Amino acid sequence: MCQTQVISRRIGRIGRRSFDRRMRIASPMFVEKRGELSRILNEVDKLCECLHNEFATITQEDYRMFGPELRIVISTLKSLRQESLTRKELKTFNDRMRQQIADLEELDHDIRVFRVDAPQNKELQAAMNMLGSLDLSKYVEQ
Repeated sequence: MCQTQVISRRIGRIGRRSFDRRMRIASPMFVEKRGELSRILNEVDKLCECLHNEFATITQEDYRMFGPELRIVISTLKSLRQESLTRKELKTFNDRMRQQIADLEELDHDIRVFRVDAPQNKELQAAMNMLGSLDLSKYVEQ
């Protein structure tokens, strides 16, 4: 079982903070938004790294716990990026944020397909078992 609580806490923290920062970026007073945005992007990097590290141990039950929150975070980050696009001062963050959103979407998709749905797909399991039984040692260069 993966570190579901750690992942859920990270997602929850990012979700709350990104919504709060989204509201601050939308406000007319632009004082510390770059620092705020930089902090949230660093947190998203840590979340992506955690999801990558725990990918092999995530179960359907784990995903049921943090999956909906992860999709909310992705949606909130997309909104945050849209709002930051209107601010010239935040232009440097947009490429990084776009990449992080893409990374989170890819991770979410891969977890759903390979960790949640794949174990229930009998045909896929049979194909994987067949591939696992092949002797590929004669094809490996020595």
